[in-house]
Amino acid sequence: MQHDATNFRRAGIIVGILFIIATAFLFLGEVFYRSLLDSPDVLTIAAQNKSVITFGLMIELVCILAMPLIGAIIYPVLARVSVGMALTYFFFRGVEGVILITVALTNKFALLSLSEAVAAGADPVSAESARMLIVAQNALGNTDGSIYNIIFGLGALCLYTVLYRARLIPRWISLWGVIAIIILLAIVIAAMFVELPSWAPLLVAPIAVQEMVMALWFIFRGFDFSALEAKPPQYSDVPS
Repeated sequence: MQHDATNFRRAGIIVGILFIIATAFLFLGEVFYRSLLDSPDVLTIAAQNKSVITFGLMIELVCILAMPLIGAIIYPVLARVSVGMALTYFFFRGVEGVILITVALTNKFALLSLSEAVAAGADPVSAESARMLIVAQNALGNTDGSIYNIIFGLGALCLYTVLYRARLIPRWISLWGVIAIIILLAIVIAAMFVELPSWAPLLVAPIAVQEMVMALWFIFRGFDFSALEAKPPQYSDVPS
């Protein structure tokens, strides 16, 4: 029992740190590259700022790699409550990483390559067509894209549901996560059909703040091991 408590305490610390990396490194990376890659003149200026852009994208890569690691490290804890939900959460976090690496990150490096090609004398008209295609793909698969956020939201909803029902952390933190992620999903789905007001993105802030609060709780307080030991039958599908 003591061994399990130690393992789950260690898992809480690691998961908390990974949550902070997955969020903080995303915003940190964007500081270096976003204004350049989002510029209408990206095909002209990106090659001139290659080192800065590459540095920002490598920071973002660390953020992306942290996402599936969260699902892997927290799996043994969630599996004590429900193996099915633990696997589902791990699956969604893995898909997040795949989408961001194969679509968002690859496309950002592709913009840099296009800019270098234009600087080397490539046809700017063809390069502009390729740029427009990349922008369209990132509108779906980037961190602010609809497909990515639906995958992220479904995974997060799975996590917060388990945390709330099993009382692995204070319920107010879990409930905050459930409400915030429902708001995020509503915004993302609505944006696919109608044009949202300019202030709508501000409604995404609650989930970002909640994840940081939860991460700090994981680090300093960990999971409620007594709740794991109790394992209410209606929530557990793991043999004793």
